[in-house]
Amino acid sequence: MKKGIVPKKHMLAKRALSILILLVLVGGIGAASVIALHGAQDDYQKKLEEKERLIRLKAQEEARSEEIEQYRAYVKTRGYMEEVAREVLGLVYKDEILFHAEEGDGVTPSVTPEGD
Repeated sequence: MKKGIVPKKHMLAKRALSILILLVLVGGIGAASVIALHGAQDDYQKKLEEKERLIRLKAQEEARSEEIEQYRAYVKTRGYMEEVAREVLGLVYKDEILFHAEEGDGVTPSVTPEGD
């Protein structure tokens, strides 16, 4: 055999080994990419769920804020002041008479069966 000439079998084995190594590397890179993509998809899904939760929370807070604004406006009305004066302070108008029923002293209505 001449020096520098590689036998055909040896050359084919070398090529096959090179192709195998190349396929393993490409497969490894592909698998790593799929795993990374799957992880990114999970992160995206979690962020999407968090965003939806925050949107619902914001809507609830806006509704609550609207209720507070309506109550703030109501507190400034004459009707609210009158209600507080009656309930908390027990005030009445000049010509107004209040009747308070005592517990247990009331008249019990009698019930008669129909058809008697």
